[in-house]
Amino acid sequence: MSRGLKPIQLYEELLDVARRMFAEVRREEGLFQTGSCICRGKLILLINSRQSLEERNSALAREIAQMGSDRLYLKPAVRAEVERWSDQPGSAGHP
Repeated sequence: MSRGLKPIQLYEELLDVARRMFAEVRREEGLFQTGSCICRGKLILLINSRQSLEERNSALAREIAQMGSDRLYLKPAVRAEVERWSDQPGSAGHP
C-alpha cells in the first residue's frame, strides 16, 4: 500500500490516472478480473466492482504500469504504487 494515502484515496487517484490513459474506464460487476481490452478499436479498462478495494488498487496500478506512465504527472504516493507493479511479470508494456 502507498504511504500517505488511505486505500480509498489511492483508488480515486489511480482511477483519475486511468481515465487519462484509457479511451474508456468502466466499472462492472461480474466474474472477471479487472483489466484492459480492446473493443471496437478502443482501449478500455474494465474494473470489477466485486473485487476488494485492495485488489482493484493493485489491478489499476498494474494496468497503469503496463501502459507506461513516465510522461504523466503522478502524485508521489501514486507513482510509488505504480512503480511497485512495473517490475512484476506481465508489466513490460501493453500489447
